[in-house]
Amino acid sequence: MNTITAYKCNHCGYIMYPNHMRCLNCNERDFEAITPEGKAELVTYTIVNELPWGIDERGRVLGIVKFENGVKALGLILVDDPKIGMKLSAGWQPVRVIGGQKTYGLSLTKA
Repeated sequence: MNTITAYKCNHCGYIMYPNHMRCLNCNERDFEAITPEGKAELVTYTIVNELPWGIDERGRVLGIVKFENGVKALGLILVDDPKIGMKLSAGWQPVRVIGGQKTYGLSLTKA
């Protein structure tokens, strides 16, 4: 999956997604681009029932996952009964439509 690029600080090893001008841990500015590797583990999630105008669905599940190489990201959880710690497979697909245009994002399904 090459659609997400995270950044690893070359000074302290802290991994950030998305990118920042300075490392959130040590304030250095030298980074290496990395991509998520392996399965994702669900760290936490929330169920959103009141979504913005234009999304006609209730109960959308958003979660934070951690990949095997330490990259953490927010994505749309597409499983019926999410559980903290479950393994998920990541994909990049449309997650909503805005003004007739598909908006792509991280989507996660059962591994």
